[in-house]
Amino acid sequence: MSTRNIVYIREFDRFDKMGNTLCRNTGCQNFIKYPFRKYCSKECSKQFEKWYYHNFYWDRVRSDIFKRDNYTCQICKKNYPYSYRKKFARSRRLECDHIIPRSLYKKLGYKFDSLENKVKTITEFLHNPNNLRTLCRDCHKGVTREFLRSKQDWNMQTDRQLIIPREI
Repeated sequence: MSTRNIVYIREFDRFDKMGNTLCRNTGCQNFIKYPFRKYCSKECSKQFEKWYYHNFYWDRVRSDIFKRDNYTCQICKKNYPYSYRKKFARSRRLECDHIIPRSLYKKLGYKFDSLENKVKTITEFLHNPNNLRTLCRDCHKGVTREFLRSKQDWNMQTDRQLIIPREI
């Protein structure tokens, strides 16, 4: 049995003006070729798989953030034990936190209505390493509690605007 993951999600299919299927790899304008099903070549297939795997698997993104932050909560600075399962770092005490909460994506102008907008929302906001940090479970609960409290206050004041840092 092969351990290779093959992605055949129809959302990533691309077509020319005549309805002919184009290679899924971004920037490639070639038609698909046998035996690659959704790609024009083995190289494009591997490039797309690498891009997809890196950007769309939450386990991969989360593991990368844990490694970047040295398995340490970014608020209380405690270091926590971790293990690896299926190439991904795991920890019972650590969580990956969105600095600017996911629920605000629409207020920031991101949309989920087309493939291009989904890719943009995921890569620029939801899985952007600059918007992610490692927190222990207790600190994450505290941050979430504070956000929900301030969100409630924010909803009560209709004239207040959401201020987001330029670089996420």
